[in-house]
Amino acid sequence: MLRLKGAVQHYAWGDRFALPEMLEITADGRPWAEIWYGTHPRGPAHIDESVHLPAPTYLSDEIGDLPFIVKLLAAAQPLSLQTHPSASQAARGFAREEAAGISLDAKQRMYVDDRAKPEMVIALDSFEALCGTASRDVALQQCNDAGATALAAMVAQHGVAHAVRAVLSGDDSTGSPTVSAELARVDTPSPAMTQLMDHYDDPRAVVALLMNHLRLAPGDALYLDAGTVHAYLYGTALEVQGSSDNVMRAAFTDKHVDLNEFFAVARLDAAPGAGPAGDGPAGGGPAGGGPAGDPLVLTERISPTSVAYRCNAPFSVMRHELNGTFALTATSKHTILVCTSGSAGPLTRGAAAYVAAGETIALEGTATIYSVSA
Repeated sequence: MLRLKGAVQHYAWGDRFALPEMLEITADGRPWAEIWYGTHPRGPAHIDESVHLPAPTYLSDEIGDLPFIVKLLAAAQPLSLQTHPSASQAARGFAREEAAGISLDAKQRMYVDDRAKPEMVIALDSFEALCGTASRDVALQQCNDAGATALAAMVAQHGVAHAVRAVLSGDDSTGSPTVSAELARVDTPSPAMTQLMDHYDDPRAVVALLMNHLRLAPGDALYLDAGTVHAYLYGTALEVQGSSDNVMRAAFTDKHVDLNEFFAVARLDAAPGAGPAGDGPAGGGPAGGGPAGDPLVLTERISPTSVAYRCNAPFSVMRHELNGTFALTATSKHTILVCTSGSAGPLTRGAAAYVAAGETIALEGTATIYSVSA
C-alpha cells in the first residue's frame, strides 16, 4: 500500500475550510476546491514522502497511468454549467485542436485529452446539483411556479431543448450570451436560480428552471455520462472520473466558453423518467440504474460492511463502513482508497492510498473508506 499526497486545486468556487478541516490542517485563506488522487498531468498525486521516501515521487513513476482520478471536492458556490464529451468526440476534438496548434495550457483549449470523462459524484454532506434537462412537464411546472411566463410559453411551444438553447445563446444580432429581458423575467426565482444569481448576477441563471435540481444526502451518488449538462451548486463530495480534463462550458464561469462546442456535445433532451426537482435517493425519488439516462445511482449492499455503487461507469466504486477489523484484497489492476471520516490504521480522514493488484491490506478502526478500482 502506498500512502498518497494529493494535488490541491485552488479554483475560485472552492470552500476555504472544508478540505483543510478534513485533512486536519490550518486553512490558509485560499479556496480549496479539489484534491486530486491520480496521475493526470494537470494534478498528479505524489507518494507521501514522509511515510515512504526521502524525496517526492509521483505515483505515475511507480505504477504508470491510472485510468481514473479520485477527487475530494468542496464547493462553496456554484460551478460553471458544463458537459463532457464521449470517447469519440474527445478523440476528434483532441486531434482537431492539436492540428490547429492550440497549446495544451491555452485558455481556449477544451480537449486536453483524447479520452472521455465519465463522472460519478458521491455526497459526503448535503450536496446540491443541477443535472440534466427537466422533462417538459417539470420544466413547465418550475417556470410557472417562478412566474417565468415567457419562458413557459417557449417550452410549451418549442420544447425544453429549444428553450435551453435560447437562454444560453441569447437572441440579439451579435450572438452574445445574453438573455432578453422578457425571457429572463421571473417573479419568484427557484432556490437553484437564486444560488446562481447570488454568485454570478447573470440572467442566464433562468436556465435552472429548465433543469433537474437534485439534493443528495450523504452517501447518495450521481453518474454523469457523456453529454449530461450539469452544474454543482454546493457541498462536499467524493468525485470519481475518467482520467481526462475535457470540459465544454456554457455559463457561470471566468473560464473559456464555447457555445458551439457545448451544444455539439450536450444532450439537451430530458432522460426518460427524469423526476421533479429535489427528487433523490434520500427523498424517495428515482434511483440510478432505472430508466435510461437517470443520473441517480443505485447501491447494493454486498456485506454488512460494504456497499457497491451500480451504474455503467468504467470503474467500480464501493463504500466500506468500518467498526473493528477489515481486510481488503485488490482484485483489479488499480485500486485507490480514500478515508472520508474516522480513522483506520494508516488511513485517517482525508487520507488516500494506492493498492496494487493481489495486495491484501488489513485495517482496524472506525471509519468510512471508499475504494475505487479499474
